[in-house]
Amino acid sequence: FDDLLSRSFFQRSRNDKFTMHDLINDLAMSVSKESCLRWEGGESHEVLKRVRHLSFARGQFDCVVKFEPLYEVKHLRTFLPLRRECYENYVSKRVLHELLPKLTCLRVLTLSEYGNIVELPNSIGKLIHLRYLDLSNTGIKRLSGTVCTLYSLQTLLLVGCRSLFELPTDMRKLINLRHLDCSGTQIEEMPVQMGRLKSLRTLTTFVVGISIGSTIGELRELSHLGGKLSILKLNNVVDGRDALQANLKNKQDLKELELAWVSEDADHSVKVRDVLDKLQPCMNLEKLTFKLYGGTRFPNWLGDSAFHKMKVMRLENCHYCFSLPPLGQLSALKELFICEMKFLRTLGPELYGQPFQPFQSLERLEFEEMAEWEEWVPSGSGGLDFPRLQELILKKCPKLRGSLPCDLPCLKKLCMEGCGVLHDQRATATTSTSTSTSLNYNSLEELEIEDGCQTGLLSLLETKLLYIQNFGDIQCLPNISRLQCLTLSNCPTLSSFPKDGLPTTLTSLRILNCKRLEFLPHEMLANQLTLLDCLWIENSCDSMRSFPLGIFPKLKTLIIGNCENLESLSLIEDEGAAVENLSHLNALYIEVCPNLVSFPQGGLPTPNLIRLEVQRCKKLKSLPKRIQTLTALRYLDIRNLPNLESIAEDGGLPPNLRVFYIHNCERLRASSSSVEDYCNWGLQAVEEFRIGGRGSDEILETLLKQQLLPTTLHTLRISSLSTLKSLDGKGLAHLTFLRSLSIFSCKSLKFLPGEALQHLTSLQKLKIS
Repeated sequence: FDDLLSRSFFQRSRNDKFTMHDLINDLAMSVSKESCLRWEGGESHEVLKRVRHLSFARGQFDCVVKFEPLYEVKHLRTFLPLRRECYENYVSKRVLHELLPKLTCLRVLTLSEYGNIVELPNSIGKLIHLRYLDLSNTGIKRLSGTVCTLYSLQTLLLVGCRSLFELPTDMRKLINLRHLDCSGTQIEEMPVQMGRLKSLRTLTTFVVGISIGSTIGELRELSHLGGKLSILKLNNVVDGRDALQANLKNKQDLKELELAWVSEDADHSVKVRDVLDKLQPCMNLEKLTFKLYGGTRFPNWLGDSAFHKMKVMRLENCHYCFSLPPLGQLSALKELFICEMKFLRTLGPELYGQPFQPFQSLERLEFEEMAEWEEWVPSGSGGLDFPRLQELILKKCPKLRGSLPCDLPCLKKLCMEGCGVLHDQRATATTSTSTSTSLNYNSLEELEIEDGCQTGLLSLLETKLLYIQNFGDIQCLPNISRLQCLTLSNCPTLSSFPKDGLPTTLTSLRILNCKRLEFLPHEMLANQLTLLDCLWIENSCDSMRSFPLGIFPKLKTLIIGNCENLESLSLIEDEGAAVENLSHLNALYIEVCPNLVSFPQGGLPTPNLIRLEVQRCKKLKSLPKRIQTLTALRYLDIRNLPNLESIAEDGGLPPNLRVFYIHNCERLRASSSSVEDYCNWGLQAVEEFRIGGRGSDEILETLLKQQLLPTTLHTLRISSLSTLKSLDGKGLAHLTFLRSLSIFSCKSLKFLPGEALQHLTSLQKLKIS
């Protein structure tokens, strides 16, 4: 690979990915055009006869007609549908039963993402040359036993087949199988004698059974396993001697290992610990996960410094362990996740181990649902405990008191949710400086504080310091000059920002469920938050009656939701500044503001607004005036606006609108009763139109009758129209680009216009429910 890269065969792209240069790609296509084809349906019979490797764009509905030209292609080696961004894909069963058995030279067969495939026909056994079979993310429920006669098969992919509960009993016959990926399935136990598949390089999941032949000892002979291995249902291991037979210690190529039990059981903790002790993996391991381990202590090998390549450790639901292993000794560890350890009360020196500077590579540390955890004690080694830590996340640790690590010079993100350090009722805001501890969090960029703040954050960021109170001790952040993202969530008693305001470096501010919080004065907002590009206010700031649009010079996204006392959106007094500042806004969401009456009188001076959503504002009577001037608007969603009377009184909708949703706007029907009103809407460029709910019956009937739906439409969704009895065929027949038609909850609908549907030659999806 490196050699090809140096010769410009590949070139580096974004995010450390590599692509083939366009010229190389063109050359490859030119050289291989006789045998490789990306099929688009218009190729001649002669071209298809020569092709050996075929790929094509997977459609949502791949009918048998699509594949008719392939029935005469006798020597196809590769049948490869390419991914399509769609939740549901279907292929005709005739393709499986009639076409595939004819392609007896196939080496590669991919049927992934076709949700309607629940089983393979027995004729699959005719594909005796098949080496690669991909059934990932299908609805497959069982694999035919004839699959086990495909002796040349090297790769079998079953990723995400959630309806698959068992593998064929004769899997042992696939002696050339190298890669078996059944992650995301519901397989209950492995077939017998899996140990005979000695060529296996990849086995993502091994489910320990209780029958002879599917025990964990079958892993003994699979000495070439590499990549990721998950061993599930370890409850079925009889004792440590069986676990020792798995011989994990000598599987040199394993990089990721997951060890999981079905449930923890304190009565068998000695046996469970003995089993885990015998499952010691190779020292080359890079990621290790424990789930539902029922022992009271971890084995001695966990945390051994000899695991010099270990990068990720996850300890999940190890309820009965009362202490942690010396993970600080793992010199390469970058991520550590620990959750639901019911009996752990103190995190102390045993975690750090012997090194002078523990966790020297750790970048992300997360604790979740530690119900009894009370104290976090530093190592006392004299060095930095977490010299490279970038993310610290503490969630649902209600009894945690005392100090957080004091010196985290590289910390960029701090997230605290439901932790005692934020709402200890014994904390006070007045302690002597001699008892306070200064924290070094100078690199902090993102701060999230949720489900707390009973007292500790009442003076949030006072004089640009963050106060977190623990047992009367105030810990402060003397320098947060790099803070970019601040989230305040579920802080019911938080009432004010500091007198000096917020850090001027903020680019994102989220205020969620802080109802008593007073929003900052306009002058302070304008002078301090000059870099803010995203503001989200949700169920907060009850005292806010009007929101000043245009006050933030670089704001791109504004979300206001569940602000029950908000009455208006208004422009700031400096009209020139308002117009200039709003030129950056490209997304505006207004939701559940029941008292909102108006937008600014002159409309929205937002020339670059792309998305506008207005929902559940029951007093709102009109959309922004001169909405047609918003030439950049592509997406308009108006829902549950019972008093909305007009959307096009000033000259229609924006000319470049592509997506238009309208639902439960009953008064709009009454005020737009004339055909001329609907003509003025201006839907000429709309590609996706969704309509439904109260008042939409008459709107849709008029649009269809007058053929006002645009020919550009490719998606039409109709829902919850109680009086709609039929669809006017004339209004549909001209929609020659329509690909998807969905009709939901229209209980009075009696029939569809057959002639009109015949004209919809591009229709791929028709769904009625």
